[in-house]
Amino acid sequence: MKINYNQGMISSFYHSKRFFIPIRAFIMFVLFSVLTTFTMYASSLQDVRITVQQKNVSLSQVFREIEKQSGFSLLIRNNDVNMNEKVSIDATNKTVEEVLEMLFSGKSLKYEVEGKRITVYRPINRQGRLSNEAPKLKGRVTDVNNEPIIGASVMIDGTTDGTITDIDGYFSLEIPKGATHLKVSYIGYTAQVVSIGNKTEVNIVMKEDSQMLDEVVVVGYGTQKKVTLTGAVASIKEAELISTKNENTQNMLTGKISGVRVMQKSAEPGSFNNNFDIRGMGDALIIIDGVPRDNMTRLSPNDIESISVLKDASSAALYGNKAANGVIMITTKKGKSHKLNFRIGVKQGMYTRGIPEYEKLGVNQWMEAMRSGMQSYYQKNAGMPAEQAFEASKNVNSVVKSPIFDKSGADMFDENGKLVAKVKPGYNDLDWLDALERTGYRQEYTASADAMGDKYDVFSSFGYLNEKGYIIGSDYDRFTARLKANYQPTSWFKTGVSLSGTMSGSNYQATAYDQYYANPFYTAGQMAPVYPYMMHNEDGSIATDVNGNSYDISNYDYLSGRNIIYEIQNDINRKERNTISGQVYGTITFLKDFAATVRGDLYNVNNTEKNFNNPYCGDGAANNGRLSKMHARTREYRFTQELTWGHDFDKHHIDVLLAHESFKHSYNYDFMMKEQMKVSGNSEMSNFAKMTSIDGYTQEYTTESYLSRARYNFAERYFMDASFRRDGSSRFSSPWGNFWSLGASWIISQEKFMKDLTWIDNLKFRVSYGEVGNDAGADYYAYKELFYSDVNAGIGAFYKIQVPNNNLKWETSGSLDIALEGRLFNRFNFSLDFFNKTSKDLLFTVYNPLSAGATNWYATSDETPTGMSQYFANIGSVRNTGLEVAMDVDAIRTKDWKWNIGLNLTTIHNEITKLPGGKDILHGTQNYSEGHSVYEFYTYTYAGVDQMNGRALYNANSQLSEGTVNALKARGDYVTINDKNYVYNTSYAEKDWQGSALPDVYGSINTALTWKDLTLSVLCTYSLGGKVYDYNYQGLMYTTTNGPGALHKDVLNGWQAVPEGMTEDSSNRLNPNGTPQFDLSSLASTSYGASSRWLTDASYFVIKNINLNYAFPKKVVTKWGLSGLNIYGSIENAATFTARKGMNPQYSFSGSQDNTFVAARVFTLGLNLNF
Repeated sequence: MKINYNQGMISSFYHSKRFFIPIRAFIMFVLFSVLTTFTMYASSLQDVRITVQQKNVSLSQVFREIEKQSGFSLLIRNNDVNMNEKVSIDATNKTVEEVLEMLFSGKSLKYEVEGKRITVYRPINRQGRLSNEAPKLKGRVTDVNNEPIIGASVMIDGTTDGTITDIDGYFSLEIPKGATHLKVSYIGYTAQVVSIGNKTEVNIVMKEDSQMLDEVVVVGYGTQKKVTLTGAVASIKEAELISTKNENTQNMLTGKISGVRVMQKSAEPGSFNNNFDIRGMGDALIIIDGVPRDNMTRLSPNDIESISVLKDASSAALYGNKAANGVIMITTKKGKSHKLNFRIGVKQGMYTRGIPEYEKLGVNQWMEAMRSGMQSYYQKNAGMPAEQAFEASKNVNSVVKSPIFDKSGADMFDENGKLVAKVKPGYNDLDWLDALERTGYRQEYTASADAMGDKYDVFSSFGYLNEKGYIIGSDYDRFTARLKANYQPTSWFKTGVSLSGTMSGSNYQATAYDQYYANPFYTAGQMAPVYPYMMHNEDGSIATDVNGNSYDISNYDYLSGRNIIYEIQNDINRKERNTISGQVYGTITFLKDFAATVRGDLYNVNNTEKNFNNPYCGDGAANNGRLSKMHARTREYRFTQELTWGHDFDKHHIDVLLAHESFKHSYNYDFMMKEQMKVSGNSEMSNFAKMTSIDGYTQEYTTESYLSRARYNFAERYFMDASFRRDGSSRFSSPWGNFWSLGASWIISQEKFMKDLTWIDNLKFRVSYGEVGNDAGADYYAYKELFYSDVNAGIGAFYKIQVPNNNLKWETSGSLDIALEGRLFNRFNFSLDFFNKTSKDLLFTVYNPLSAGATNWYATSDETPTGMSQYFANIGSVRNTGLEVAMDVDAIRTKDWKWNIGLNLTTIHNEITKLPGGKDILHGTQNYSEGHSVYEFYTYTYAGVDQMNGRALYNANSQLSEGTVNALKARGDYVTINDKNYVYNTSYAEKDWQGSALPDVYGSINTALTWKDLTLSVLCTYSLGGKVYDYNYQGLMYTTTNGPGALHKDVLNGWQAVPEGMTEDSSNRLNPNGTPQFDLSSLASTSYGASSRWLTDASYFVIKNINLNYAFPKKVVTKWGLSGLNIYGSIENAATFTARKGMNPQYSFSGSQDNTFVAARVFTLGLNLNF
């Protein structure tokens, strides 16, 4: 396949005139960002003045104070610096240099400054040139990943003689007579004593000291050392994220964290329509750089520094409002290099449908199945004898009405019912899905720069993504830009700004869902294989109408006057979204331990949609074309004030946070529709004559919050924290809710009694409990009485749609979390996490009986009945109990080879613990009932096939009256087999519990194998147990004579005749594993109604991502003027294994299916250049 890259880029940039101004704005934004980066980097370094007044405190405490005030990072080059040494200092408004000179006076300590990093070390008695008289020892010091350790201390044990390693980790020194060992040390690593012997060269691999590593993770309103966490917080760094190459941030999270499920609901370009939950509790709160956002899908993954997932109430309680289902915290990149870094990334990919279609009958088998079905029809409905019905059924094409065959009538079949008619030459257009689908294409380009100086850091980026979907009429363009800068002019003041913008546009399929004629997947997928989508002449050649069109658009015999292929190519479904956000903050440090921060945030989103239906075929044909336009604008303002205090009292550390936050959300919606197109080729509003609809409204939502947190630790071993938040929401008449948390953790491995267990590197126990709130289940005006504005006879009219409820209150979730986590043998990491989460006062929509006042409020689903007004209420409680297990091991760790294997799994038990009055609430194929799961199916039980007639049997309703049973028996519709009662019609069947959509266990398996600079990583996700209701399969197992559709190959397994020797009294009359007869008679529909027959095992195993990456050696790329070069190839959704081919078990958590985009299989090649 030849691809013209330049043409693709030009068509993307100039797809619409409307893109000109936004593109110009984006280019100016990017130029500004890059110029800002260069300008800030070029600024001269200035002295930073600080005040440090400490008496008889540890050296480490003074270092932390210097870091806090100056913004510098202090590193210890070797372990010979006693960080617990008591010191005193009194320095007022001194430069950092002056403070360090005062501090190190008389202590034989030295330091080196590089950018904002200060390296402290104890001078070593370095040796000069090697003497010819003393033996020479050379060597190299590296970590377990074979990366050089720069500045490691290499000393002759028992002396002060030695050296430090160079930039490549190498060292060289003389060995005096009698020396037997070297002592090698570096901060963050376990010191080693190495035997010298008669060696002239030695290579030393240092192991990380897990107790000394201070990995920092982002938590609510700040950061925290990972070791100090008391709640369930999982963190993913950039390196882990980019191992999965994807343009969708949510997809990059797939399989990375236990308890987190990501299901790609639709692979339509630009839709980013995923199901996403934490521990089975619905949508999580998204926080980007400390600010809540509606989604994270349009954020460029290349801008992300790290992601923290707050799973339990303790860690999420500070976000009270909307944090009931957990929090996803995203931190974007900032400048962190002391030299200007510039990066370019290029990705090119192609993709196809990732899950195969259902196995359907071809032309011959389909026609033969239809003939058999018609024979049954003539026998059962017309009362014909079998032979007569057989002959009559040969004329099945009078019902099918297909023009593709070279024979007609009874001549189409032989005496055995086999199709002998042939398809005429030229009919190569019978596979509608083949015409609908294509090989998609993806290209992505990114550029970013960052720098850091004494008083600033800055990061800027730009990205462009273009996709053409795997069906025609679907594509997506996205431009992203970001600028993030921080500036600290003095030791007591710091400020920063973050600006980001996204501009996207897509041609999409607005109706690609449900069983709807305008849904291309339903129409094409259900199309019988005997109907062409083109017009043909009598000889089979393609015909063309007077307008030059060859698509069959006026066929009402079998296409109902519609042609989805033509409609996609001639309709317009265009969506554009422009987003801009800005954040600014200022922090003042005062009175030594206090800091006050003020933050402001503005978020603006403009969405527009244009939908045009052509006047010749489809939804616009009846009114000579129609056009609708929608414009929606979202604006959000958020202001936060924070006051923090922290202090060390010897081994005790305390810090406190007090904050206030106010938030306002405004949403404005306008819609209009016109019809009667004046002239062809013009799809603007002025070209349509008749206005048919115009509407618009505004919604507002506000919250006010007060919050606090206190944290304490003793000797970096015992940790406790507590938080409290008071939220007010405009969705409730009584707006305020209180939320809180308590947590504690214990670093067991730091206890003295653990010191002899050297194989335990780290062991931590933690426990927490908290309560958080949720108001998202209620509409913006949930507690108020609402009326709908309409027009009746030209006069304004209102009708009630919502009854008020002043008692509506916050939905609350309480969560208990107990965990044990650690690292063993310096290679095995593990985590065991038990959680118990109860959500009470759940917010639901309740529909009033018609006696409460009928309206014409239309239905949108089975759960929103026509004519019923509604109100919101707090209904019931649900409990989720589960266990998360995560582990990984470095199976191989040598100089050239590394192999890590990881596994995580989650098991959840869901139970409804309380409902109003204990009464069940029917919900489609499910039933909310105390003691059962929200995800549990409740429908009719399919018992099997009656081998006397081939019809489906269902368990009879045990509550049927005697009169009803007698009437059914009289009609032959009530059957007793082996003392158990069955019926043919589900109207008289009994509903029962049929299992849950919730899996028994789900999780992921990942592995990464590295040989030198080449790394192969594989990620697999799995789910075991649970059920899915396969609506698509149900639709393929049955059709009618009125618009016959496609059939699944399983219809060939249907009942054919009464088995020899079978009688009505036979004990094996019921075949529980049988398939009913494929039947087109009036009795057939009873065999294909809703029942447990369509419930299928939802287990799956997906090879989610395969990635092969090669990082060119630094010694090579530096010769090319680069600091880094990576090339890689990846496959997303490489393979999916399910119980039934074609089924998509990852569509939803509730076990439903739909006719829509399934996950795409994407093949990508890319490279990253670092300058």
